[in-house]
Amino acid sequence: MRRKPKSAALYLAIIVPLVLLIGAATVLFATGKTGPSGENEWITYIKARTGDASAQYYSGRAYDKRRGGVDNEAKAVAWYEKAAAGGHTEAQLALGDLYNARKGVADRDRALKLYEQAAAKSPEAQRKAALFYLTGRGSTKPDLDTAREGLLKAAERGDTAAEKQVGIMFFTGFEPALAKHWLEKAAAKNDGEALFYLGELHYLFSEQYRDLPRARDYYARAAETGNSQGQARLSFLYYAGRAVAKDPAEAYKWAWLAAQDKGGLGQRDGQDAVFYLERQLTPEQIAEGKRRAEAFRPQV
Repeated sequence: MRRKPKSAALYLAIIVPLVLLIGAATVLFATGKTGPSGENEWITYIKARTGDASAQYYSGRAYDKRRGGVDNEAKAVAWYEKAAAGGHTEAQLALGDLYNARKGVADRDRALKLYEQAAAKSPEAQRKAALFYLTGRGSTKPDLDTAREGLLKAAERGDTAAEKQVGIMFFTGFEPALAKHWLEKAAAKNDGEALFYLGELHYLFSEQYRDLPRARDYYARAAETGNSQGQARLSFLYYAGRAVAKDPAEAYKWAWLAAQDKGGLGQRDGQDAVFYLERQLTPEQIAEGKRRAEAFRPQV
């Protein structure tokens, strides 16, 4: 019997495992889903384990329920810490959010440190750091000047929540011109709370700013986003017929919706309005109001 040449045996010894390896890799990658990074999750998996900070961040996101992943905070923290140590801004912000959600002083101090590390590249992180100085979170002492400076800088960089926060700050400080300036920036991005405060500004302030039709429009826009404060105010306008045609069913609709906002700032006003309206309206008006409320879908 003729023996196969040694070169052929060597060829088979190399090629067969290589083909099997390529086949297994092909099957593996074919089963991989597209991850939040936009690439195959197995590619992200490999890159994360070879020190790629961006891949490590996306690996953490896969376990962070706050960012659409499954609920495994320990794994999220482990990956975020690796990415944050590599200077990844989004990882610093995400890790800061996880620490900030905890109640311990040490954890919240870690959150502030991470936000301050990310602040140069992230206005969101700058705003969140400023809020530590506004409220005195963790071991941080309240420092209104530092908080105000940080919020203003974040707002100037286009952070919607900071624009709104600064606007509310000027509103409560009775500085309507500055309040209007910043609230309008956030309202242009359809922020419901900013729209509500613009309604308040035109409803409550001096003659220079008082404009009931404009207030109504802002309340209506706020209500349409699902803001319960705007819904409660709009309910009153429809019941009283102020700047709108009187419509009891529409008043009930907005009051009922506000009352459903569990923990929302307008829930109590909505509940009070429902209690009052149910003693003033006919059963038909209440039924029509509920029908309209059930058909409502917020505009986001």
